[in-house]
Amino acid sequence: MLEMFLFFKYRTCIALRVTFCCSICFLLVTGCTTARLDEAAWLDKRLGAVWPHAPEKPRIKLLQVISGPRDVVEASSGVTKKIFDYITGTKEEYVEFYTPQCIAADGNGMIYIADPSIGLVHKYSLAEKEVQYVFQAGEKRLGSPVGVALDGDGNLYITDAQLAAVFKYDKSGAFLRELDGKGKLQRPAGIAVRSNGDKLVADAVADKVFIFGKDDLFKGELAGTDFTESFNRPTYLAVDKLDNVYVTDTMNFTVRVFDVNNRYIRSQGQIGDVPGSFARPKGVALDSDLNIYVMDSIFGNIQIFNQKGQLLLYLGQEGTSLGEFMLPSGIFIDRNDRIYISDTFNHRIQIYQYLKEKVQ
Repeated sequence: MLEMFLFFKYRTCIALRVTFCCSICFLLVTGCTTARLDEAAWLDKRLGAVWPHAPEKPRIKLLQVISGPRDVVEASSGVTKKIFDYITGTKEEYVEFYTPQCIAADGNGMIYIADPSIGLVHKYSLAEKEVQYVFQAGEKRLGSPVGVALDGDGNLYITDAQLAAVFKYDKSGAFLRELDGKGKLQRPAGIAVRSNGDKLVADAVADKVFIFGKDDLFKGELAGTDFTESFNRPTYLAVDKLDNVYVTDTMNFTVRVFDVNNRYIRSQGQIGDVPGSFARPKGVALDSDLNIYVMDSIFGNIQIFNQKGQLLLYLGQEGTSLGEFMLPSGIFIDRNDRIYISDTFNHRIQIYQYLKEKVQ
């Protein structure tokens, strides 16, 4: 009950200070880091768990766990602290994770984490050891941001399920525009970007995946006439290096795969309680070898498949220890095969490394 009271107090305080927020949000979301996190700094040496366990050859390694701002920042003062003291009416230095969901990262140490329950996106710079927040889109206050994605130019996209909108920011953090989704979007969730700049947005109420072009105008729907089935609560998306699209069709308990020309290829997985099946599939992502990673919030694990649909490995279970998850949701893999996981109800993110086979 105390958590809920603080949550509603927080949202009420925000609402009372909307005008002030509009004038200061620029301070919070501007500023683009060019720093790059050193490779050695990714690994928390106190950890080191790997999967599968010996004597099998390890394929996944735990790098670090981030439970909130204090795991990143070096100082406890500055503009972010002062602004949030005023906005929230509390003496908290930073905003903690509440229900972290979708994640996007640039591979250099910048991580964006959507947190719909408190209406903001956390912006973590591991290289500069800074934490900032995105909670405004022009004159609109974010309502329930669920999806985040970055395009090739470093622009940030945020889907807002409550406002039925997708917002775009440039790489400095300045708000640019709302995508052309009026009359189409109902409850947008996951978002992914192709190499040509097309944005794909899963809508969990419309039961569709919409496509917006590089110009941010509506372009059409993902599924064509060759897709004779129908989506049932599509939620999360991923695009591989070949621009194929992977859609978590949550209430059909499967992942749908479409090629670069939007032709339906196949489905991966089905309902069940054995490895290779799903109870509640959520986030989906691809590593550089095109292995498919699927989060399951009920099982509390990640299942990894190859392109033939074969289950290669699964890791995790329900729990609070390292390598365990409580209703996990989002997953993102950067160009260096680092795996970011939203461990939603443990209120943290876990970062892993795919141990790619070295070419002789």
